[in-house]
Amino acid sequence: MTQVHRVSKLLISIALLLALFLTALPNVSHAASVTITNGPVWNDTTGGSIQAHGGSIIKVGSTYYWIGEDKLNNSANFSNVVCYSSTDLKNWAWVSYPLKTTSAAELASSKIERPKVIYNSTTGKYVMWMHYENGTDYSLGRVAVASSSSVCGSYTYHGSFRPMNYESRDLTVFKDDDGTAYLVSASNKNGGANDSMAIFQLSSDYLSVASFKTWYSDNGYREAPAVVKQGGKYFLITSQASGWYPNQGGYSTATSMAGPWTAVAPLGNTSTFATQSTFVLPIQGTSTTSYLYMADRWNSSALGTSRYIWLPLTLNGSSGTASLEWYSSWNLDAATGSITYPSTLTNLSQGKTATASTSASGYAASNANDGNYQTSWKASAATWPSWWQVDLGSTKTVKEIDISWYMVKGSEGYHQYKIEYSTNGTSYTTIDRTSNTTYGFTTDSLNISARYIRIQLVNAVLWNNPSNWYTPTLWEVKVLGS
Repeated sequence: MTQVHRVSKLLISIALLLALFLTALPNVSHAASVTITNGPVWNDTTGGSIQAHGGSIIKVGSTYYWIGEDKLNNSANFSNVVCYSSTDLKNWAWVSYPLKTTSAAELASSKIERPKVIYNSTTGKYVMWMHYENGTDYSLGRVAVASSSSVCGSYTYHGSFRPMNYESRDLTVFKDDDGTAYLVSASNKNGGANDSMAIFQLSSDYLSVASFKTWYSDNGYREAPAVVKQGGKYFLITSQASGWYPNQGGYSTATSMAGPWTAVAPLGNTSTFATQSTFVLPIQGTSTTSYLYMADRWNSSALGTSRYIWLPLTLNGSSGTASLEWYSSWNLDAATGSITYPSTLTNLSQGKTATASTSASGYAASNANDGNYQTSWKASAATWPSWWQVDLGSTKTVKEIDISWYMVKGSEGYHQYKIEYSTNGTSYTTIDRTSNTTYGFTTDSLNISARYIRIQLVNAVLWNNPSNWYTPTLWEVKVLGS
């Protein structure tokens, strides 16, 4: 046999062995880039609407588990805690009801909100903390605790109580790098429901509270807490307390869960894009770690139809800053941790010439397209309708218009409006949005050619006051396109 034949025979043998080895490997599926779309109903893999409101996500191995509230009965009262699984954070399969009304006697008529699950590596238990109330009102202000040996298994209910005798309503739990776990909840330091937030350290088995750490936002009336750690800094995200209505979200930072915490800084726009925070998920990939802001867009009249809004959250532990921007859709690769954005959309209106029907002193029309959610255009009087307009400079293809509306916490109003567009500033086409009922923030998907975009503020409908006393105001208008 020649040397060439020996080498060829050896190579063939190696190839056969390699093929046999690869065949013997388990069939492992890898996550790929998926598109997260905000606004529509999200369905699970069977086509049913996902019911995981006020929830959180925990990763076990390569699988993510989303655990939240079942609101299919459209009621605030407890029905089930639901568990879904996914490998890519897009396609969710229903797994089980880890906690049901039959799990304990006091759950038969109750409210269970914001279930959060953490894993205790010492006991091998998954521990679920929840806000507990009776089935008629919100007078109890308790936490509830349950545990299971598997993430989506049947949880053993351990009861409800007030932590260290303090009221507790909206809550979250956070597991630190060293395994220490904390409870953060809306409490009552000064006697008013939700007037201050309390931070507790949990016991070593995570089933009870071990100690009180600090008060946060004294008399600030904050709720909907979510905690994440980045760059050695703890970030605490909260909303204001305004029932089911959205408001300006905020964040604070600290180098210890015991504080001191910085003053609340605004996060996102003035309604946090019509959402309320529920959880922040670190997505640790092979290339980078990204952070996912998870929120609910509540529909108080039919809670089961409330939408999920997921947005990339930018954190900088070194500077202690966080930022949140709106994207109707964006791409996520759970395997690599990378996030990408639509390359075809740019803000065509920022810094362009803006005019209005009238403007109050200090509230110029240009404030509504300066890229700053905290500045606004306001009309000179409470006169309806009023209008605001931007000149894009030349005719552009417009795909989306995002509007941040004026809204006062406690007297929330939604706006009835029209979008008018023109190529010459003389002849306008109207898109009627007077049927709008979304509070604080609207997104209109379009496909038009326009140079001039005019927003007609027709009316504001206030939920707790039949008279519209608002002065026409816009915080920010973003005209997106190419």
